[in-house]
Amino acid sequence: MRQFTLLCFTLLLSLSVHAQSPVDVGGEGMQTTALEEATGADLFATNFDESNVGFLHVYVDPTSDPLETYLLRGQEMSDTAVAMLPTRLRRLAKDDNATFYATIAIKGINENLYLTRLDGPRRDQIDMFAIRDGKVKHLKTLAYLDCAGTECLQMDSYITDVNLDTNFDLIQIARRSTEANGTTDERRSVYYMSPDSRRWRVTEELDVPWEGIQFHEPGSEQDN
Repeated sequence: MRQFTLLCFTLLLSLSVHAQSPVDVGGEGMQTTALEEATGADLFATNFDESNVGFLHVYVDPTSDPLETYLLRGQEMSDTAVAMLPTRLRRLAKDDNATFYATIAIKGINENLYLTRLDGPRRDQIDMFAIRDGKVKHLKTLAYLDCAGTECLQMDSYITDVNLDTNFDLIQIARRSTEANGTTDERRSVYYMSPDSRRWRVTEELDVPWEGIQFHEPGSEQDN
């Protein structure tokens, strides 16, 4: 009886250790948790290759030549991975007959942050997600290019550590432009990620090097 009890305890212990072990996913062995494995969220993570970045310009370039280097080109996401995205984004893709691409994963605060690209006939968009509590959570829209008629809306982001606290900050610039008048409206915002909530919070306290923050001009090679 004692041997049987010991055997059961050993079996339960081995199962417990396995459930808490990290799982290697992605092109360079980034880590997801057992919670992600149990919920199937690891299938979402495996679509992304981990990338080490220090100063990343996130922009949409729908005219990018297949032979040119475009870090956010990505690969088409599987139906299983797309099904894990928030409903409103899946509806946006369906309404615009657009396709989701998995691009890169970057390091956040004790987690990976996943960047997707939505490629549509009129609007292209790049979004950031995290896997939390076994679900894919949308954190921020990072870039878009939406052109209808003679008007275009554009937003670019820069991900970098402005204040050297080892956590990424987010710089965003957006503009509206028309063929007749050029840029008619422009705005810029700066965010930091709160270590407690792991949400992007707007701030005016960071000394941003604005001279290096520029829009990507579609069709140009400035960021390739």
